[in-house]
Amino acid sequence: MARPRAFEESEVLDRAADVFGRRGYDGSTMAELTAAMGLNSPSIYAAFGSKRGLFDAVLGRCSAREDEHWEWALTAPTAEEVVKRLLTTSPAQESSRILVHAGLAMGSENADIPAALLHRRQSAELKLRDRFEKAKRSGELPVDADASGLASYVTSVLGGLAMKAAGGAPHDDLREGAEQAMAAWRAISDVAAAASASTRGSTPADQLREPRKFSADAALDAAMKVFWTKGFAGASLNDLTEAMGITRPSLYAAFGNKEALFFKALELYQSLRGDYMARALQSPTARGVFEAILRGTLRTQLAEGQPRGCLMVLNSMPGGDEAQVIRNEILRRQAVGRDLLAARFERAKIEGDLLPTVNIDGLVRFVQSMMNGILMQGAAGASRSELEGLVESSLAMWTASARLPISKD
Repeated sequence: MARPRAFEESEVLDRAADVFGRRGYDGSTMAELTAAMGLNSPSIYAAFGSKRGLFDAVLGRCSAREDEHWEWALTAPTAEEVVKRLLTTSPAQESSRILVHAGLAMGSENADIPAALLHRRQSAELKLRDRFEKAKRSGELPVDADASGLASYVTSVLGGLAMKAAGGAPHDDLREGAEQAMAAWRAISDVAAAASASTRGSTPADQLREPRKFSADAALDAAMKVFWTKGFAGASLNDLTEAMGITRPSLYAAFGNKEALFFKALELYQSLRGDYMARALQSPTARGVFEAILRGTLRTQLAEGQPRGCLMVLNSMPGGDEAQVIRNEILRRQAVGRDLLAARFERAKIEGDLLPTVNIDGLVRFVQSMMNGILMQGAAGASRSELEGLVESSLAMWTASARLPISKD
């Protein structure tokens, strides 16, 4: 007969969820987890097998809680009540969403977790879209309302609230954010209803006229450039809608609120700019990594039709309360980049490519300082020759920093 566990599993999993949610998977140490859970390491390993096994158990519990919440919300009698239920959460629900947010940020060694969570999110969004389609058929929403856009708006807001919670925002701030999102939802619904009523009262020729459309990809690219040059706090809704060529209701319907739009723009930015970093880490030598990073950074500053500087560096600077959640998320992503670079240099030490005496933390900071120098000089208007000279000077400094001769790779 199996010996019963000497702890209440649901209680210790909730405590572990708090640690993982605040610190992320990679940032959570076993010492922190054991202290929070009130267990020793052997007990945790016996019950869950490993740190990853513990995270899987915590994530499973939180995901089940999310599923129950969505199921309850989707049974609401009206579309507005569905949205209200989804946005109105308890502290326990916030804890679950923080944990899911942490899962989405896990590194490449645990790539199956973010992929599975994204699939769950997409499935939930499809269910919400179907619920809005039902509301259209019943006449609750206008027949020409964009059910997919409305569902995307709601899930974007939910993601933004999770990021705020992960950044330490108090429950009252989250509730206020949910109320603002509900007000935006009502505004979007009212605009859609008014447009539908206007169409019903128009002439047949008017009804045949093609409604105004826009390219979501082009609009997002335009928004990215606004955030890139003005920052989140400095970019007004007027700046964004003018650059994107759309109205505020269209922005809300397609992208959610300003915060949700920023995070979508950030994803686009990283998809365009982050590829050279991934390739750089695959270079066969530490110096090759350094050179690939510098030359990749240089290319971003010389690209035609793109702003100079760096969207992430600009938005990592201290700003007002409105931008704090943005800054926290960017700092977290930058920390992930530092960890990946440090791991690559640690491997170089093991392989003998770097001397055992090299200070990895100092070397990583040196590389980032050189990269940021190129970005700052680019934003300040430095010429191509000046930026290229900065790259060559930085490479020449490698000897002093890494204590390795500079050789051709």
